[in-house]
Amino acid sequence: MKTLIIKEKRYLLRRGFLLKKWGIIALITVAVLGVTAVFNRAESDDVNKEKLNLLSPYSNKVDVYSITYPSDNLKIKGFLVQPKDIADKHYPLLVYNRGGNREHGMIRAKTLQYLSYWASKGYVVVATQYRGNGGSEGTETYGGKDIDDVLNLIKWGEQLPYVNHQQKVALGYSRGGMMTYLTMKNGVKFDAVVVQSGITDMFQFYDQRGPEMKQVLRTIVGDPAQYPERYKSRSVVYWSDKVNSPLLILQGDHDRKVHHTQAEKLVKQLDEQGKEYKYILYKNGDHPLTAYYDQYNAEIDKWFKIHLGKQ
Repeated sequence: MKTLIIKEKRYLLRRGFLLKKWGIIALITVAVLGVTAVFNRAESDDVNKEKLNLLSPYSNKVDVYSITYPSDNLKIKGFLVQPKDIADKHYPLLVYNRGGNREHGMIRAKTLQYLSYWASKGYVVVATQYRGNGGSEGTETYGGKDIDDVLNLIKWGEQLPYVNHQQKVALGYSRGGMMTYLTMKNGVKFDAVVVQSGITDMFQFYDQRGPEMKQVLRTIVGDPAQYPERYKSRSVVYWSDKVNSPLLILQGDHDRKVHHTQAEKLVKQLDEQGKEYKYILYKNGDHPLTAYYDQYNAEIDKWFKIHLGKQ
C-alpha cells in the first residue's frame, strides 16, 4: 500500500469530489505529428496557427494547434489545445509550463496527449517551448528573459473569443514550476496554481545535481558563485511574498532531480505568511511521480475545480 503525506493550509476549500478514473492508451502509434495545412489568423494577426493531427484518446473532443507567436521581437513556438465545441462557449485558460532545458523536455506528442486530457475537461490550454527551443528564435535563458514568452502567451490566450478572461489556472512541471513562480512574481494572478516537482531554490538545485547538469547551468545561467543574483532572481524562496495565488505543490520524496526539501522550504515560508496552499509529498515518488499518475491528476483536477467554483 502506497502512502503519502499531506500538509495543507486552506481558507475557502470545500469537500467532495470523485474523479472518474481514466487511462492513456499505453501504446499509441504517434511516430510523427501530422500537420494539416490550416492557416488561421482569426484571433490575432501576429500569431500563426497550424492544426495538428494528433492521435490520442481525446481526438474526437479536442483540437491541437502548433502556434508561432511574438515575444520580445522573437518568433516563439508553442501550442494551443482546446475543446472542439467553442461556439458560444467561454472556457478557463490553463497555462502549462514545461520542464527541461533546451531540447530536453521539449513538448512532443506525449505531452500534447496529456494537455489534450485537460482540454477534454473544459480548458483552453496554452504552452510554450520557450525561446531557443523547439524551433523558437532566440537563446535559452532558463528563467531569465524567457519568462516574457510565458507572459506574452498568456496575454494572447486571454484574448481568444472562447476564453473566459476572468478565469485562468497554471500548471508547471520541474523547470516549469520555476517559470510558474516567476509568472506570479511578474504580477500575474491565477485562480489556482499547481507546481509538480518544481524548482524553488536554484542554489540547492545546482549543488545537488551531477556534473552534467552543473555544466548546463553554468553555460545557460552562469556559475552561482560568480552570478548569485541570477540564481536568486529565479528562486521563489527568496521572494515567496510574490506567490499570489492558491498553490498546490506535488512532490516525491525520492525525487533525484529536485529534492523534496526544496518544496518544504517554500511551504514553511507560505505557512508563516498565511498563504493558501496544499502540499502533498508522495512516498517513494520519483521526479515525474510515475507511480501516482492517477492520484496526482485527481488532486490537480480537484484543486482547479474548487477554485474555479465548479465544485
